[in-house]
Amino acid sequence: MLQLGRWIGQYTFSNKAYNEMRGFEHTTFTIDIDDSSGSRFTGRVQDDLTTGGTEGIGEISGKVNGSVVEFVKQMPVMTLLFSDSGESRTYNRKHNNIYYSGRLSADGKSISGSWKFKFSIIWIGFLPYFSKGVGGTWNMQLVEE
Repeated sequence: MLQLGRWIGQYTFSNKAYNEMRGFEHTTFTIDIDDSSGSRFTGRVQDDLTTGGTEGIGEISGKVNGSVVEFVKQMPVMTLLFSDSGESRTYNRKHNNIYYSGRLSADGKSISGSWKFKFSIIWIGFLPYFSKGVGGTWNMQLVEE
């Protein structure tokens, strides 16, 4: 079971060129775990815009199996990074699902692992945009009050 409460974390892209284009080595985020029953949990996530995060408050849903934690992050706004120009654009539509997996520490107060989103075709008006499957690493710690 994942502990309820606030978790603070950060993620980075495996491809360092993406971090350089974005202008940030890490993006920080906050996750509030609202419900945890049995092996399943749900919550809300908010990226820090000042460190290159995606706008809006998203949702997460996942499961814990032993020390393995897996969840899907769903953001309400899509931000695309165009690798040819280094430009970032935001669209008023849901972001592709982002898949997180990691290992829970023995004390249950930190998690680290990898994240990814899969290759997809996104229609921008009448033009297709081929979104590469990208990923990176992440970690987060429980905020103890």
